[in-house]
Amino acid sequence: MENPFLQHIQQKVADWRSDNYKGVERETQNILTHIKRVGFLHKPQVEALETYIYLKEIVGNKSSLEVFKSLFDNEKDMLLGLGVPRDEAFDLLGNKEKIEELMADRFGVSDYPNQVYALTMGAGKTILMAVMATYDFVLSFYHPDDKRFAKNALVFAPDTTIIESLKEVKTFDYTRVVPKEYQNILLNVKYHYLESPETPLSPIGNYNIIISNSQKIILKTRRTENGTKRLFGDWGELEKKEIENRRLAAIRGLSNLVVFVDEAHHSYGKTLEGTLKKTRQTINYLHGNTPLVGVINLTGTPYVANKMIADVVYHFGLKQGIEKGILKQVRFFEYSQVRSGKFIQDVVEKFWDEYGENRVESRLPKIAFYAANIDDLRKELRPKLEKVLAEQDISLDKVLEYHTEAEENKEEFLNCDTADSKKQFILLVGKGTEGWNCRSLVACALYRKPKSAIFVLQSSTRCLRSIGDNTTLGSIFLSEENYRILDKELKNNFATTIEELSAQETKSFEHTLKIEKKKKLKVTKLLKEILAIQNQDLDNIKIDVKTFKVDDYKSLVGEGGIFLTEGQAGYRRAQATRELKENGNLTFYEIVELINRYTHLSCLDVEEVLEKNGLSRKELVKKVNENMALVPFIISGILANAYQYQEKTEAVEEEIELAKMYPFKISIEQGKNILVVSREQMEKAHGKSRIGFHINPYNFDSTDEKDLFKYLRDVLDKDEAIVDVYFTGGATDPTHNDFYFEYYSPENKRIARYFPDFLVETTKGRFLVVEVKANKEKAAYEKNKQEYKGKIENLFNEVFAKEIGFKEFQQANKNFEYRIIFDASLQKRQQELYETIRGVEK
Repeated sequence: MENPFLQHIQQKVADWRSDNYKGVERETQNILTHIKRVGFLHKPQVEALETYIYLKEIVGNKSSLEVFKSLFDNEKDMLLGLGVPRDEAFDLLGNKEKIEELMADRFGVSDYPNQVYALTMGAGKTILMAVMATYDFVLSFYHPDDKRFAKNALVFAPDTTIIESLKEVKTFDYTRVVPKEYQNILLNVKYHYLESPETPLSPIGNYNIIISNSQKIILKTRRTENGTKRLFGDWGELEKKEIENRRLAAIRGLSNLVVFVDEAHHSYGKTLEGTLKKTRQTINYLHGNTPLVGVINLTGTPYVANKMIADVVYHFGLKQGIEKGILKQVRFFEYSQVRSGKFIQDVVEKFWDEYGENRVESRLPKIAFYAANIDDLRKELRPKLEKVLAEQDISLDKVLEYHTEAEENKEEFLNCDTADSKKQFILLVGKGTEGWNCRSLVACALYRKPKSAIFVLQSSTRCLRSIGDNTTLGSIFLSEENYRILDKELKNNFATTIEELSAQETKSFEHTLKIEKKKKLKVTKLLKEILAIQNQDLDNIKIDVKTFKVDDYKSLVGEGGIFLTEGQAGYRRAQATRELKENGNLTFYEIVELINRYTHLSCLDVEEVLEKNGLSRKELVKKVNENMALVPFIISGILANAYQYQEKTEAVEEEIELAKMYPFKISIEQGKNILVVSREQMEKAHGKSRIGFHINPYNFDSTDEKDLFKYLRDVLDKDEAIVDVYFTGGATDPTHNDFYFEYYSPENKRIARYFPDFLVETTKGRFLVVEVKANKEKAAYEKNKQEYKGKIENLFNEVFAKEIGFKEFQQANKNFEYRIIFDASLQKRQQELYETIRGVEK
């Protein structure tokens, strides 16, 4: 992150995040809270959205140039921030004209926000774009006159392939990022996909999302034609231009427009020619008619000639993607000659030995071969590949060919990343680069002499998107020439090298939890309501000021630490050494208002109570200002006597879900990834079973839980009295799991939620709740169990407190039983649990 502009912004965003998003609109706070609770977005998507919101709501939706100026207190720091060498910076101090020229050269002169969000492939740029637009639409609905928030969105895509992938903007489940109270707003959103020159555009009102490649929108250059051509011209072309002009006119009429530029690296560089230049001209043209809310550029490659684009405000790079488990780890294989049968044979052997037909997320692994042209593919690559496959006894039906002369295979190509696809060897010409999101693609082979350096980069890295538990490695097969080109392009576009990527280990793994068996239960919950009834007889409220003990309310400071005594370091516990004095200067009415605020008695009633307890106005003011703690003492006395409390309990039948609001993402550190187990992994290691995996994968907290599940899966598979075993301890938030009990937590001194580890269901409608704990927790549990006298103050152990919480639930649900198992990895304990389950069956 060598861009000083980027560094400063991200530090500001981090500080703002730590301050709980201070200064944002109420709707924004609710949206951010919902997003974090649901856990659907990748962490980089959340961070990018936070940056977008910070620049819009806190900074004020300013241009990059204005934002840059606001980050520095003086000219010197500003020049250093521009990358000017320190000695040159001192020479430029005071030269306003030169400094302005440098900043304009770096950030341009646009007066609208122009931000670049750089997220590597697989980090979810399309979804991020949809979330940004959704956030804007919700905020503009509640703040219609605020020009910071967009009411319409235009998405520029570089070509039709990207438009295909951008359809996810429409199919995306917005409930994952928008709280329920705002979801009706999104029913007003209209989508317009301009896939062909003939598609008309007629946006209605606000909340339009228009997706088009730039060629169908950009300004057209007028050309003078001879009279004959004008009179008997190409009516088809004239009609197309008329439609394009109508489209541009329709877009110009939209208010509060935000423009998203996908794969925005196409629009940056030293010179912009042709379509790219006109894209920027068109954006400026739209802004000149009705001021744009902003231009948001999204890219995975934020570098031009090995330098980061100046407008980058958020960056999550290729190496970070591998490190954080969003991308596969990757290996590179270099060959001196790729246009030979030996190359294809070696590639196929490596691919089949490594991946074969081992499905990941129910998908067959795939390899893409990129050929130079169609003739080369059909006369050279395909015959050689089919010969090798025949020798390996691999079905030729696994081969898929796709290019401009094989458009009949488009649907099959688009469905490659599904469980139904039988294809594993994908042969491509001019296809399968940007916009092709195929996570089951695990390898790429370049069977071609390079014509475009950027093509080498785009095609060879297509296989990096993570899949499953992300233990699958990516493999890239290259010629020596392509290897050198790729290394150079990685430096220019990602500021990394083949060597660095090969050495990059995954330090954390991201898993997407999905529902495989939807499960609902009917349970009875006891709803307790505390009713406070005011005692109207003020004579019964007694406050004995004589019992007020000043020492009980003293604020004391203790001092302790590690000190040297005769050369030896020793710890001395903190002990009270001095008192913090707190004197007040409150009037009588201020004291009464304070008591009123916390007791809800009227001020007149408060005054009457104080008088009846012998506290005159003068005496009260004197005593309170001498010791402010007298106020909470009086408040406690009033609350203890002014109200009678009744507990009302109501039994309510509820239908609860063991898994809801899925899929969602979790990030697991490398050392704990062994505790995440997928159904496919378990079946591969221990055979198939009908037991378990209502969600996939399961994320266990300990090896005890993992071992116990494995045992139950094996012994209960053929037991017809067992419906299923559910691991419910992996999702400990009511957003995703309704199966929890409330209990009093002695650690936190409050009511908390307890999500049990396992639920065993029998065919007789009976359930066994199983909690797994380490053996070291057993002694404290047993001690609390022996000493418990039935009162909250007797609880000091969390494990036992949870069991008490379950017993309250069990009072209304007699078909549930409970069992704690310590040392669940031990065969003896597992056998004991099995016997308990057999008892529940009967």
